[in-house]
Amino acid sequence: MSDKPNVLIVDDEEGVLAMYKIKLEMEGFSVFTALDGQTALEMISKNKPDVILLDIIMPKLNGFDILKILKSDKETANIPVFLLTNLPQESGGEKGKELGAAGYLVKADYEPAVLAGMIKEVIKRPAS
Repeated sequence: MSDKPNVLIVDDEEGVLAMYKIKLEMEGFSVFTALDGQTALEMISKNKPDVILLDIIMPKLNGFDILKILKSDKETANIPVFLLTNLPQESGGEKGKELGAAGYLVKADYEPAVLAGMIKEVIKRPAS
């Protein structure tokens, strides 16, 4: 097992996955990806990521559904989940907070390097 922090990126756009994966690996993270919510849940149970970046609009299960499932399971409830989406904050920010998201990030507003810094900060924080 690697001592690098594990990050799971869940997005149905392969180009988005590739871009974030490359940048986060350059920043020292071990990154794995999923193209849909069902695959993401399977990977989470196997790999126990330190942080999850989760798109909202996806096939099979959307990001809000996955977030509800994760936060209701004591095995995964403490994994920080950032909703990483193209939906404006007004569309889902409040719902994301209510469901326990660590943050709501609009893709166009956050370069991958900024996102990497945010992940590092969350991983450094002691679990509450």
